[in-house]
Amino acid sequence: MGSFSFAVCVSLMLLVMVVAIPFEPKNGRRIGRLHRWWDPLIRSPVDRDDEVEDSNSVRWAVLVAGSNGYGNYRHQADVCHAYQILKRGGLKDENIVVFMYDDIAKSELNPRPGVIINHPNGSDVYAGVPKVISTCYN
Repeated sequence: MGSFSFAVCVSLMLLVMVVAIPFEPKNGRRIGRLHRWWDPLIRSPVDRDDEVEDSNSVRWAVLVAGSNGYGNYRHQADVCHAYQILKRGGLKDENIVVFMYDDIAKSELNPRPGVIINHPNGSDVYAGVPKVISTCYN
């Protein structure tokens, strides 16, 4: 029962933060303009920034789909789609780390064996995603 109360308390605090924090006053009045503190920190890889281009930094991406089984198709499909977006945005293969089960593309429930799509009429997002078989959890 105690863990349930804690979970409810944390959920309410997060809700308050999501609802109350995003609005910033302008000219002393609240105008309802959405402002998220993380907006300047998160950029699409296709949004180039000269400042970042000139630096010696390396961009990394870690993509994780922690669920398995055909019933959780969307999780692996989303990771594969994100991988394709990052590749198109110029991120190198060696800078994209993918953690996901690899069990839906070849599932007998998959109507398109060897293919993963991200929307009903979508193209294959599974092609090109690195596949390294780990025996750690088998």
